[in-house]
Amino acid sequence: MSSSPDPGPIEYTRKADRRAAKLAAQAAARAAAQTRLERAATPDQDGTDPAAPVAGRNGRKPAAKGSALGGVLAVLGIIGLFVAYFLFAPTGRRILLGFACDVTACSAAGMTTTGWLIVAAPAASMLLIGVLWRRADRIGRGAMVAFAVLSWLVAMLVVPGRGRDLADILKGPGSEQVGDGILWGLGGAGAALAFLFLLVFVGKAIPVVDRHYNTVAVIGIAALMVAALPLAIRAADPTYTRAADVFPAVLRMNGDTLTRTALSDRRGCDGVLPDDALLNRDGCFVTVHAAYTTDDSDAVAVLRAVLYRDDESADDARARLSSGMDPVGANGDVVTVFSTTGPWVLVGAAGHADGRTVTADERNWVLWPLRQVSYHFIGTQVGLLIDPDPTDEIRPRTP
Repeated sequence: MSSSPDPGPIEYTRKADRRAAKLAAQAAARAAAQTRLERAATPDQDGTDPAAPVAGRNGRKPAAKGSALGGVLAVLGIIGLFVAYFLFAPTGRRILLGFACDVTACSAAGMTTTGWLIVAAPAASMLLIGVLWRRADRIGRGAMVAFAVLSWLVAMLVVPGRGRDLADILKGPGSEQVGDGILWGLGGAGAALAFLFLLVFVGKAIPVVDRHYNTVAVIGIAALMVAALPLAIRAADPTYTRAADVFPAVLRMNGDTLTRTALSDRRGCDGVLPDDALLNRDGCFVTVHAAYTTDDSDAVAVLRAVLYRDDESADDARARLSSGMDPVGANGDVVTVFSTTGPWVLVGAAGHADGRTVTADERNWVLWPLRQVSYHFIGTQVGLLIDPDPTDEIRPRTP
């Protein structure tokens, strides 16, 4: 009896069988795809759409709704920032200028440096982030971000807006010098940008510059920004808040010669009146003081001028001062006069050189040199120097 041969581990498959298996597989794939489409188009028994996104384990809403809510909140946040800026910017500028004036005694150099820093600080923050970000740890990066945000917020306070310039928004003592410092800072920043643009072409021509591009760029930017500061200080006009800028050694007015015998500057206004609180309540910055004698008589004029944040503060301080109150250090019997000019409160005293009593018929010419010194101070502040009228009630002893 004969037996069939063993096919072994590999079984022979005919070509017809392979074609039939391929067709069966394609038919099964089409049937599975059709089933999925029918399920997607037919809601489940509970009324939910199988194709709709399903809430997560925590019951969160679909991602599309969450992103829409985030967009709305972002828009509201931006609107809120603009509203807060317009509401807070005037107060912020007043605080900024007041702080700078208090720290620098409203000097021309100090206020100009303040304006330059308003531009230089944001530029420095961006430079630090670009150079040190990869090397810094988490605390260092946080400090750089905080510095950048703060400096840019301060810079935004001095953005004039449409149809306005710096002179329209910067008010108060030293504001003109702050504006000049800002412009010089912007000039330094513009020079730095031009330097970077030029450096690109220099690097292509000089390989060593291209290899050290970052180092050369950082040094060049820093040098140009810093170089703008001394130029700005040198070009700044005086703030006329220092005694030496206001009171000359010899003052000639109405044909009289007044000679300065005392000169001083003081932070704050302590020691002007017996009660310091009368002048201190509104936050004074600096007090300038000068004393003069005159060749018209033996009268001595002593003027102290106290600087405040604005005209309103000076008016409030003046309103608390009553007649008959003599300044500290008055020599004998004096006639005291209180007045204001802009943000300044003027405390003047006039008397005889030997301190004797000022009689009623002497009062007019004893006050004459004080009036001349006051006119000079006011004229210096407003930029218009004129002599007082000698035919008024207060007049010289010698016509």
